Amino acid sequence: MVNGRYCGWAEVGYTPSTCVTKEIEEETGLNTTVVRLLAVYDKQSHPHPPQPFYIYKLCFLCQLTGGELNHGFDMQGAAFFDVDDLPELSTDRILESQIKQLYTMAVENKTNVYFD
Repeated sequence: MVNGRYCGWAEVGYTPSTCVTKEIEEETGLNTTVVRLLAVYDKQSHPHPPQPFYIYKLCFLCQLTGGELNHGFDMQGAAFFDVDDLPELSTDRILESQIKQLYTMAVENKTNVYFD
């Protein structure tokens, strides 16, 4: 998790905002509300490692509303990191350039949604 940004898989039958808040709570113990959509990334348009699936990533700005950060089995070492001091990233999931773009969009309150 980087400054409140987190990624998870969506489940069929749930709205995008429900998926985001549900995944964050299940994986981290934190409660959030979705503020707005920041970006839709087509993974094949960015330098992620090759994957067998065609994936779009929906990236939302969320506001922390409560809970306590828990370190689940698949979130060991979960913490908040400064955007200029990131740990090693899973480039299969997120790129440093994407984190920095999302961070800038959120901090500068840019209302446009990045896509592609």
